Amino acid sequence: MDVARNDAGDLVTIEMIRGQASPPALWCPGELPGGDECGAKVQIKALNSKVMAAHFAARHAPGCDSSSEHFEDQPGDAGHQVDQGLRPVRWKMRLGESGQSQGPDGRHRPDDNAAGNKTRRRRANPANGLEDTADDKSFSTLLLNIIAKKIPASLELVIGTRPPELASSLIVEAANADKATYTDRWIILWGLVRDVRTSGYGSLILKLKRAADDVAILVDKTNMNRLGIDSSTNLVGRHVIAFGRYNVPDTDRPHLRVEDSALAFNPRLRRSLPKGE
Repeated sequence: MDVARNDAGDLVTIEMIRGQASPPALWCPGELPGGDECGAKVQIKALNSKVMAAHFAARHAPGCDSSSEHFEDQPGDAGHQVDQGLRPVRWKMRLGESGQSQGPDGRHRPDDNAAGNKTRRRRANPANGLEDTADDKSFSTLLLNIIAKKIPASLELVIGTRPPELASSLIVEAANADKATYTDRWIILWGLVRDVRTSGYGSLILKLKRAADDVAILVDKTNMNRLGIDSSTNLVGRHVIAFGRYNVPDTDRPHLRVEDSALAFNPRLRRSLPKGE
C-alpha cells in the first residue's frame, strides 16, 4: 500500500515521512466490503533499506481493498511452481458490496492462520501472454490515491461490465471537465465540494470548487440512502469522486449523474475507528 492516514485524518505517503525522527501513528484508509474504513494500524517497512523499496504494511481487516493478494507460508503448506502470464496494472472498481474472497493459494481468506494444502508459487512467464486479471479496489481508495498522486503508471480500470480502460482517459479533475470536451462521455469526475444544493426531486447537487463550466455531481436518493446522507450532511470541504455520464441538459447546467454506487468522499463519511488501540 502506498497511502496511509494519520490521527488527524490526513493522507500520508512514504515520501512525506522520510527524514522524520519519529514517524507518526498511521492507519489503513482502505475500504471494507460494507463501506467502512479498514483502520488497521500501519507499519513502515524498509524505510532505510538499500535493496528494498520502502512501503507501508498492515494486518488488514477482512476484505480491505488495500490488502495484498500474496500470502506467507504457513506450517504444513506444500507448494509447487506454476507459470503464469504477465499481470496488467489493472483495478476492478467495486460497485456495491462484495463478498469475502478466497486467496489464490487455496487458503480461505481472511484466515491467514489456516494452513493451505495447495499453495502455489506463481512465476511470471512472458510466453503465456497477458492475463485477464484485476485487483479489487473501491472508488474511495481510487480517490485517496488520486489525491496523494499515487496512481500507478499505465493503470487500467474495469467498471462493471465495461472493458478495461486507461485510468488517464477516464479520470478527470473538475477544473478540466469542460462540456466541449466531455459532453455525453462516461468519465470519473473528482474535485472538492464547495456547495451542496437540493434538486426539485430531493436529490443532492454537489457544486465543485473551480469546476469547468460549473459542472456538478448529481447524487440520487439511492446513493443518499446508501451513504446515509441528506441535505443537512456536512459535505463541503470534502473531496468527492463519481463515475457517470457527462450530461448537458436544456438548462445548459452540466452535471454528472452517479452511476450505480460509484461515489465516494474523502474524508469518508463512514469511518471505523481503530480497535484495540
